[in-house]
Amino acid sequence: MSQQIENNNIYQTYQQYQQDVEYIHSIAWRVASTIFVQATLTAIVTETFYKLSVRYYVQKWLVKGWIKKRNRDNCGSIMRYLQLCTGSGDGSTLYSLPFQQLCGQIDNALRNQLESGDMRLIEIFANNAASEDLERLASKNLQRLSEEEHKDTMLAEERVAYYLERGLDDLQITLAKNWLKIDYIFSILISFFILECLLTPTTDISFGTNTNQNILNLLICLISGFLAPTIREFVLNMIYKK
Repeated sequence: MSQQIENNNIYQTYQQYQQDVEYIHSIAWRVASTIFVQATLTAIVTETFYKLSVRYYVQKWLVKGWIKKRNRDNCGSIMRYLQLCTGSGDGSTLYSLPFQQLCGQIDNALRNQLESGDMRLIEIFANNAASEDLERLASKNLQRLSEEEHKDTMLAEERVAYYLERGLDDLQITLAKNWLKIDYIFSILISFFILECLLTPTTDISFGTNTNQNILNLLICLISGFLAPTIREFVLNMIYKK
């Protein structure tokens, strides 16, 4: 009799164990699928917002802030001239580009200015260059140069080009660092919105009065928000490679 009771207890324990495993598996699958769907939707929504207007306003604000640190007095005119030199007019095309392409367009404009002797942008990006080198480049096309003067001008151009590269690198690093923060914050906020407003009817996962459930939902949103930029970059790289 005692043996039968013991066997029944073992069987009930085994059944309970199976139910617990199935429950954990079910919860894990729901959470994983929710994270994947939410991260994918967040990536799509984020890229859509960026293409519409967010990228333009954010990058214009970041570039303006960077230029202000180097020339506070003439920031507005420098911004307009930068847009003119890159052929973007009002800047809608320039600032809507990903920051790597934006810096590529600025690099082309700086190379053209270095050839022409126009120092307006070069003085901003190569603000640590020697004033003698800048003056020499500004006047190189205004007079005939002797062989020695031409050699000195070429050396000055190399030195200024070095500082231009450093300045452009500084701008690109500034944009990359700020975009990394903005990207994650924006993705996490969109992730919260998607979980609460779009996925609730299909997953029954939403914020409420249950503390444990709210902690789980917070983790889902954070993980989805952090995964979204990676998914977006992966998809965009695949598209552009094709």
